[in-house]
Amino acid sequence: MTGHDEAGGGYMGDGPREWIAEINDRTGSGLSFVEVAAQGESGGAAFVRWPDGRDGVVTHAPIPPQPARQTAEVLATVRAAGLPVPRHDLVLELADGTAAVVQERLPGSPPRRTDVHAIEAMLAINERFAGLLADRPDVAIPPLYLRRSGPVFPRHETLAGYSDRSRRLLRRIREVGNAERHEMVGNDLVHTDFTVPNVLFDDSGQITGVVDWNFGVARGDRHFALVGLRFDLTWAAAAPDGGYNGVERKAIDRVDEALETTMTPQLLRMYWAYWTLYKLHWVIRSGIRSVIDLHLRLGESRLL
Repeated sequence: MTGHDEAGGGYMGDGPREWIAEINDRTGSGLSFVEVAAQGESGGAAFVRWPDGRDGVVTHAPIPPQPARQTAEVLATVRAAGLPVPRHDLVLELADGTAAVVQERLPGSPPRRTDVHAIEAMLAINERFAGLLADRPDVAIPPLYLRRSGPVFPRHETLAGYSDRSRRLLRRIREVGNAERHEMVGNDLVHTDFTVPNVLFDDSGQITGVVDWNFGVARGDRHFALVGLRFDLTWAAAAPDGGYNGVERKAIDRVDEALETTMTPQLLRMYWAYWTLYKLHWVIRSGIRSVIDLHLRLGESRLL
């Protein structure tokens, strides 16, 4: 559903210049390569310029062209309503059945430090996604796969085969999934990769863009994205100096406060179970023991 380069992101063919050349050959767009984007959580990105001087961003969306075009359509409506999301100007089907997207380059950059002020701004912009897809029942609500494996990911078998700790967590995830309510509902716009590198700020600390919709728009409960944010912040904070966005402990505490005051314990547990399953699926496959242990502890903190 989401996350870094784990689920097929980062594809740039034989390199940004060659990939952009392919887009130009097939569409006559006349894009010129500027530079590779330094940050961004999924899909890889290269900055480009159109012949008329407009700046753009080329990304790879690891989804079929139809949902990529749906994403472009939804974001156009959201953008017209005043939300700072990018216009998607071109969606091109690649040979592997996924999509290349040329989108508007919004001003600003991710924050160098993730402090409480940055989190407050992210919480506020996420609230503005409330109810935006009430008229779009065609936009899918992502399944949580708490009862059984997803067709590709997340796979329950990954946790079942790793260790006693992961198997204990998997049993708890399935218990959560056996409740009467075990899927997300709602009509909010959901950014399934709502992480700090995917939010742009100006010099005054105001958000200028919510970007990187490479996994497509989703419909459901906007609070689901905040649990994913909590997992991502914890991972980043474990790196020296809080990772490349300098995550402060108080920022994580503020997200925890938001989770506990905007959701019932049962709903928070359900979303926590999903993100535990999803993240462990990918980090176990990475084989990095310290990262696996971090996510085991994080899952256990609210599930056991």
